[in-house]
Amino acid sequence: MSRYISHPLIRKDMIEQRLYQLSVASSALKSSCLAVLPTGLGKTIVALMVIAARLNDLGGKVLILSPTKPLVEQHSDFFRQALPGCTVATFTGSIPPEKRTELWKDSQVIVSTPQVIENDLRARRIDLRDVVHITFDEAHRAVGRYAYVYIAKRYFEDLGAGASADVDAGAGVDAKSRLVLGITASPGSNPETIADVCENLHIECVEVKSETDSDVIPYLHDRDIEWVRVDIPSEIKKLKQVLLKVLLGSCSKLEDLGFYVSPDSSKRELLDLQSRLHAQVAEGGDRDSFSAISVLAEIFKISHAIELGETQGVEAL
Repeated sequence: MSRYISHPLIRKDMIEQRLYQLSVASSALKSSCLAVLPTGLGKTIVALMVIAARLNDLGGKVLILSPTKPLVEQHSDFFRQALPGCTVATFTGSIPPEKRTELWKDSQVIVSTPQVIENDLRARRIDLRDVVHITFDEAHRAVGRYAYVYIAKRYFEDLGAGASADVDAGAGVDAKSRLVLGITASPGSNPETIADVCENLHIECVEVKSETDSDVIPYLHDRDIEWVRVDIPSEIKKLKQVLLKVLLGSCSKLEDLGFYVSPDSSKRELLDLQSRLHAQVAEGGDRDSFSAISVLAEIFKISHAIELGETQGVEAL
């Protein structure tokens, strides 16, 4: 087997061939997929292989979404190097809308923050009719009102009708042929949240690779880990206090229903309670059991919001 990936669109002798990446990419070409790989195992390489295959087979354009401007710029540089024959455009809020409209028409690969694409779709400056694939980086963010949710909905449910006259008409890609890939290193431990992500992105399969998998171990290397402690910004601390008050209220409501948890309860404790409640409901539980499930869902969401704020900042909320 060749050491490097050989593909008409991918730069020769650039991407090392790894069986576990090929396996995930193969699944992601059959149906919309959530790929969960630890940091350093090449989630972007998987996306590259899927994107190259879609462009080569179907033409059109692909969309790569990432939550922050630095990540968008990093991905843009990578795909320009990896796909030398493709036109790659970078979309951020600093690029004027009129310029983005022109770049959209002329580009095969668009790398963007999701908020920009949502705004352009709502303003009818672009449509998704010729998009043959969308990659959602840090796909675990696809919950609530985050822009990923709106974009996926438009991609699968709206075939581009209603775009402005400035957008070129085209045959488009039919709904059955549309495909997305969500990539993440941290899907979360709450099954309900993971299910929400899959539903919101129209995910049909989940591929998980870990550092203990036999096809991954040959590519692992020793790593030097340096822990750096940083101060949490004051606005995050204030937000946490507000969320903690809300969390305490939800814990009190749950206690009134006869079930005790605290703001310090671990995810495992919350998941255990959730399992018990679902078992009670399955056995014909009373109204309190149903109410407790609803309150517990609030607690999961608030706890997750606190965790996101402390680890990823306000933009993740």
